[in-house]
Formats: sequence, structure tokens, C-alpha cells
Amino acid sequence: MLASIVSLLMFLTPLAQQQNAELRYEIRAAESRLLGNGQTSGRPYYDVVVTRQPNSGILIKLNFTRGDSTFSFDLHHRVSLGPDFVYPAEIITNVEVLSGGTTSIGSYTIIDTIKSGDVFEEAIDKVSKAEVDRYVTPFGRKTVSMKLGPGSQSIIIVGHSVIVTRGTKTTTINTPGQRVAVVSNFKYMENRPGTLLSID
Repeated sequence: MLASIVSLLMFLTPLAQQQNAELRYEIRAAESRLLGNGQTSGRPYYDVVVTRQPNSGILIKLNFTRGDSTFSFDLHHRVSLGPDFVYPAEIITNVEVLSGGTTSIGSYTIIDTIKSGDVFEEAIDKVSKAEVDRYVTPFGRKTVSMKLGPGSQSIIIVGHSVIVTRGTKTTTINTPGQRVAVVSNFKYMENRPGTLLSID
């Protein structure tokens, strides 16, 4: 009898654990927003521009879910580390995530100091072969995670600004249409709590 109970518990054990199911999503960004793909990870990296227009941001259509879900992505600076780049430089990059076109879910910031010799964690196979994009690279990484409710929805990632400080000189870039950030590593998970077992 005891052996039967133990066998049953071992069979049901996976149900007692938190189960997170990966959900599908679709990136509906313009082709021109694709910076390139990581040579190691194969992940796409997308440029984020300063805008409040949904069709100009990184639009992500999320699958319908009956339960609470979590969406996350990695946020990076977008910098051009050419021969004339002056080190060290402190960079503050700000983006915003919108839902429903204009409703803000939140603003997110990444801050780093770039020193001579610093490089990004992986090389990028860039789409653009233009000379102006030759030295452009993502830099730094901050994982942004947000909890979403059930239903069918979409989110839009838009840029706010980038602030660069070199010594006593500070430059702010917030011109509409300017590419100020890079995003990658999108993940969409539905939270599915398992069945908690108890024995009297």
C-alpha cells in the first residue's frame, strides 16, 4: 500500500511544480529596423527610434493567453565605436513600452560607462553595409521584464533619448526618427501554477 502511494506521488510530482509555457509572438517591425543577427546566438537585434508613432516602433504582437504572462527583452545602448570615439563615455539610454498604441506600460533606462577596449558580448552580422553603420554596435545589456494580464495584446517599444557625457561635456539626442537603442532576446511566457498536493 505504501509503495503504491509513493509511486503515485512520484508520478504526480511534475504537476506540483510551477510550469511556465513559452508562448508565440510576432515582431511586426519595419525591415529597416533590423540591425542584424548575433553571430553566436543567432538572435535578431532591432534598432529602436525616438517616436510616439506605433508603426515606427518595434511592434510585437503577443499570442492570446488565458492566464497571467511575462514578456521580457534585453535593452542595449546603440553606439558607433569608430576611431574618433572619445573614451571614457557615460551613456544613458531611455526607452518606453506602449500598449494599445499610446498607453505607457513603463519607461526603462540602461546606464554604462564605455572605456577603451570595451566590446559587446557578441559580434553582429549587420544588415546594412553602409559606411555610416560600419562601427555601430549594441553595448551593455539590461533585461526588461513586465507582467501582463490575460488576453490578446500587443506592445510597442519606442525610444526616448540617449545622453552621452564625456568629461564636462554632455550631449542629449532625442530627435524623432533618431536610432537610440537596440533590443533583442524576446521571451513571452505564460505562468501556469501546478497542482499543489497534500496528504493527510
